[in-house]
Amino acid sequence: MGKTTSLDAFFKPKSVAIVGASSDPKKPGHTALKNLVSLGYKGKVFPVNPREDSILGFRCCRNMLDIPEPVDVCVLLVSADLTMKVADELVERKRRFDDVTAAVCMSAGFGELNTSEGKERERDLVRTLSSASIRLMGPNCVGVFDTYSGFNTNFDISTYPKGGVSVLTQSGAFANSMLFWAERLRLIGVSKFASIGNMADVTMGELLNYLKDDDSTRVIALYMEGFSRPREFFEIARKVSARKPIVVMKTGRSDMGSKAALSHTGSVAGSDAIYDGAFKQAGLLRAGSILEFYDTIRAFEKQPVPGGNRVSILTHMGGPGTICIDEISANRRLELAKLSPSTEKALKSICAPMANIGSPDGYVDLTAAHYEKLHNEVLQILFRDRNIDMVLQILAPSAFLDQKLLVEEIREACRARQGEKTFLNAVTFGEFAYAVRQGLEDAGMPTYEYSDMLARVAGNMATYAVYRKSRSGRTGIPKYRPDPQNRSAKIISGASSRGRISLLEPEAYKVCGEYGIKVPPYRVVGSVESALAAARKIGYPVALKVVSEEILHKTDAGGVMLGIDSDGALKGSYKRLAANVKKAAPGLSAMKVLVQKMIPSNTELVLGALRDKSFGPTVMFGMGGIYVEALKMVGFRLSPVSPEEAKNLIVETLPPPLIRGVRGRDPMNVDAIAGVLVSLGRLLEEQPQIEEVDFNPVLPYRDGCIAVDARIIIAK
Repeated sequence: MGKTTSLDAFFKPKSVAIVGASSDPKKPGHTALKNLVSLGYKGKVFPVNPREDSILGFRCCRNMLDIPEPVDVCVLLVSADLTMKVADELVERKRRFDDVTAAVCMSAGFGELNTSEGKERERDLVRTLSSASIRLMGPNCVGVFDTYSGFNTNFDISTYPKGGVSVLTQSGAFANSMLFWAERLRLIGVSKFASIGNMADVTMGELLNYLKDDDSTRVIALYMEGFSRPREFFEIARKVSARKPIVVMKTGRSDMGSKAALSHTGSVAGSDAIYDGAFKQAGLLRAGSILEFYDTIRAFEKQPVPGGNRVSILTHMGGPGTICIDEISANRRLELAKLSPSTEKALKSICAPMANIGSPDGYVDLTAAHYEKLHNEVLQILFRDRNIDMVLQILAPSAFLDQKLLVEEIREACRARQGEKTFLNAVTFGEFAYAVRQGLEDAGMPTYEYSDMLARVAGNMATYAVYRKSRSGRTGIPKYRPDPQNRSAKIISGASSRGRISLLEPEAYKVCGEYGIKVPPYRVVGSVESALAAARKIGYPVALKVVSEEILHKTDAGGVMLGIDSDGALKGSYKRLAANVKKAAPGLSAMKVLVQKMIPSNTELVLGALRDKSFGPTVMFGMGGIYVEALKMVGFRLSPVSPEEAKNLIVETLPPPLIRGVRGRDPMNVDAIAGVLVSLGRLLEEQPQIEEVDFNPVLPYRDGCIAVDARIIIAK
């Protein structure tokens, strides 16, 4: 993703050569050329086929070196073996004429085969073209098209309405199916389309960055399965999403991390879970279903980003309206708007007496006593209310209404709309509502069949609105300045030199202290007498934990004693612990024991960090104790993490009542917990030998939080 060559040649070239063009209508080489013409491309076109004289009125050339005029981009539609021969011709042409700058390889038979031969062929293709500074899209893709320039290599799609959606996809079939689905009702218009296939050269990140400055792109739709270097992609995505919404359909779930036996953090850290956190951190909207993906994209294309999350519902049907309210109530990102007194008064003056105005907040049910002009008047009143950010209208075409007049009245209200309020519509009854839906869609008002999806899409738009506001004025990723007095590196290198893969608990606590992470009072002792003195100094109740390089899993070995509340209990616990340790590690010469203050809490959290092989430094937060692996109520963010990003992770992961404090629990100090997450990010950034960190449990309090158990895994 580090290459900065302009990608203009892929979307608005002045000339194109199509290698593998064919006069056979059943071959992709024919439909690709035909579709190029159909979309209205005005540049020079050079079909390349040594067995044809002309195709679709274009004179054929025998090979790339036979083309008599400059060529910007070459489309490859021949077998994988022949592709390599053409690549050599492109390099020779570049040497002679210095013209070709891009190639779109739609041929299959490369890395996607997952064979050594296919992978090597792909590497050879990239090496050959790169030697002449020729950028490659693909291979194994359906290519690109740009409705504004008319350039098109897609052999399935011939024409498409112009619009503000740009599509980047790792699956040509998935993206094509979306466009075919949307075409009948003209649900979206497209700016640019890029199927990247194996992504051997041009990457998703480069294309995303290119679209950031594309004036015709309003929203970016991504279908992705995964990358080898996702961190680079998210660094770009963070910058792009600050300007334009990005909606993602991400597939491909992976197994949990390989170090499950060493760390709770590793046991719940599958790459998909980290992707999910990175999407939120970078402001990308991940759709939970194909339909939500489609529906969210078109809302952003046709409507402005809302100013906030306050929603008003306008309907004339109680059932669908209630379904929409239920979905909004379950959505943390939305709230029902409180109608202003003037709005309530104005609505009551024009609506039937049985109409429901503002119960619950923001809800307006006109009942069956609605008519075409009333929708116009009510919408104008709602659009003027400063307490409302989004208006969601739910319609069912009625036999006693003039459908065309209804559409015109709604369109008139929108034309008179002041400001940038978002307006979405659910039009029920499927095909019966076709005329209404088509009229609204053509006027830039997206329509949906189901009122619950209406609320979900509104929630996605509100989420993006909040993110974009939070990014205003901020400058990129936080940077840390390492403390030269920090002694953690010496502790870690000392453990590593002894061949250990983890720090002992007292060592981990010392590292915590260097990074401002609070731990309970503790002492390390070597006898029962010293333990008694330490317990009296710290104050009962205490816990006893064995400290030994030979015992990694203390609890499994019986090396942990909890709830010790007196001298007598301590003596008995110490004796039992010593017996357990002797059985687990008979060769241990001298036993060291950690005496630690036990601190009561009704809530246990888990905080952690890991150095993922793909994502790099990553932090984790969730419900702790025995529930972390059972419930997996956890979330991730890429590190370094800002305090605001850390707080977002906390409030997205836990139920709000738990944060506020329920059933006698203290409210959580979100700022303090976020501070620990920031420190964990710093720890991995500044100490490259650390592989994983696991704080379980972390106990939250009104005035802070304490990491009760600390496990730090280091590289071998």
